[in-house]
Amino acid sequence: MDLSSAYSVLSNIYANFSKKAGCFYVYSYTPVYDSSTKNTSKKNVTSIGKISAENGIGLIEFNAKFLRAHPEFINLKVFRKAKNTIHVESKENDPVSLNAADSDDLLEAHHMKIGASYFIVEALKKSFSGRALKALYDSRKISKTQYDILLTVLVYSIYEGVKHLGAIEYFIRDHIVPFNGNINKDSIQRLYGVLDSQLIIEFYKKKQEIMQADFLSKKENGLNNRKFIALDGSNIDISSRRINCADYGKAKSGNETPIINFLSLIDQTTGTLLGHCTYSGHTTDIATLEGSVKQLSYYGCKDYTLIVDRGYWSVYNLSVIYNFGIDVIAHVKTSQSTAIRKFINSVVDDMSVGNGCVKIEQNGEVNYASRFKYSWNYYDIKAQKKVNKPIYLYAFYNPAIATSAKEQLISEVAELNSEYEEYKQKLANAIAKHKKKPEMPSLKNKHETLIDDGIIVLNKKYNRYDICNEKAYKYIQACGIWVLASTSEFDCEDIYTRYRQRNEIEVMYRYFKNHVDANTLNTSTEDSFKAKLFIGLLASEFLNSLKLKTLEWNKTASDKQKVKLKDNSMYMTFKDLDTLECIRHGETIIPITNILKRHEALFNMMDIDPIVLQNTKLKKATLDDDMGLTVC
Repeated sequence: MDLSSAYSVLSNIYANFSKKAGCFYVYSYTPVYDSSTKNTSKKNVTSIGKISAENGIGLIEFNAKFLRAHPEFINLKVFRKAKNTIHVESKENDPVSLNAADSDDLLEAHHMKIGASYFIVEALKKSFSGRALKALYDSRKISKTQYDILLTVLVYSIYEGVKHLGAIEYFIRDHIVPFNGNINKDSIQRLYGVLDSQLIIEFYKKKQEIMQADFLSKKENGLNNRKFIALDGSNIDISSRRINCADYGKAKSGNETPIINFLSLIDQTTGTLLGHCTYSGHTTDIATLEGSVKQLSYYGCKDYTLIVDRGYWSVYNLSVIYNFGIDVIAHVKTSQSTAIRKFINSVVDDMSVGNGCVKIEQNGEVNYASRFKYSWNYYDIKAQKKVNKPIYLYAFYNPAIATSAKEQLISEVAELNSEYEEYKQKLANAIAKHKKKPEMPSLKNKHETLIDDGIIVLNKKYNRYDICNEKAYKYIQACGIWVLASTSEFDCEDIYTRYRQRNEIEVMYRYFKNHVDANTLNTSTEDSFKAKLFIGLLASEFLNSLKLKTLEWNKTASDKQKVKLKDNSMYMTFKDLDTLECIRHGETIIPITNILKRHEALFNMMDIDPIVLQNTKLKKATLDDDMGLTVC
């Protein structure tokens, strides 16, 4: 009998000590995954023999029942060396007299998981980030060992997150990963030293080179290669104050800890990460746009439209955009610009009733849109004079927002009247007791603005605050309008769709802070922070890109080919893939479970050949195929 085949029979065994017998009994079992409890239990547990050694490490003495079912083991010796590790050898060889030349006949193998790690590695290698990392290795920027360790760390980060990277040594004992050696905390720290600012910049430049080459190929084939790049920032808590950028600011976590602001640039169609920057915790978004544009230019990014939210809107930033000659789609900040408020007041009457508007219905939202062309005056640095360029404003009226504004206004008046009633009671008590009259309560900023604009008035007849019907109507309708601006002309529905796609960067941040568990980075040095942030962003990019790929794939795939994420979760999908197991002996991988249809769809979507996970030559055969008995 082939030793590898013998090991397949013993893929699922465990030993249990019996006090009564004074030995370890060995059992075989069938692992069964329970989707309700999300645990794997042992079924069909059967005794196959015992181990007489005190510690349960030694020769397995098979019982008669097992030998009758598997007579091939009569001529084999099986030694339990450790948990999930056994040695198999032929009885013809005396283990005492084995020499170095005969030691290769001894089979030392491990029962390991392969599904998730194999899928992540292969998908990562096909991605722009994986190809850029390979380019760094090919150009000798990093060694083969550093490349393999980095891939392994990325696999672990994508699967488990970056919070407990020190636990990676336990992960690689059970999973097939690119690096076969041991990775401990010291290995991680050495990797952090390699991933310095210079290497990260080189990575993004290599990535752009690869992307530009691909897009050029698409352009030659008649495909549009313009990219729509979303820019947005976030912040993370930092446990150490020895990092330069750590400072107190507006933490999104709500914790009173030092934070670091960072922003990312991603291709919102594919989810590809194009760059990132870090800033001090008190730096505002509006001050970071110019540096982001220069960064993209330095990396070699071309033919793109930058999409930003209203946190980046300013006269200076728009002038920067025009001077760099790039296109932008920006959400206009309407509250701080007199010109924009005048524009909204000029169009609100027509838009609130749909005159001259395009109706857009997407994702349960209704908007009425209209486009307007204006001129933008700015100082051209090259020409050293003021010039005019066209700018397009897109007004969107959303009835739901207007209704919400109405409810909010009613709530504000109720709050004002509650405070006013309390004041009147105190005043009446003071007059009755001949005491000093209390001061009128000071108005909050939001209430003061509404009163100054005449939207809320003090009704002297009834001695209460009321809403001015005429002014409030126009105010409510104006609240329902939001505005986009662009340097190039778009259809209203097209620009609406492009801006809504910007939400993908928010999805990536959710992966970053939840799945990748990077909402707080426990690092003590500048280098380790930069490296850990970089690893976390690459892991988030992988997850976000996989989600976008799945959505796009399922639009055209048949029901059988559609990819269904287990429990709609990436983590549970990886757990499900890990039901694919194998036995590893050196460089030899012996699969012991077959790939299923739900797994095959995922591999097909990513164009990954799952042949490594097949244990037969029938490459496309799976356990749940409609094979066997059929109706003629």
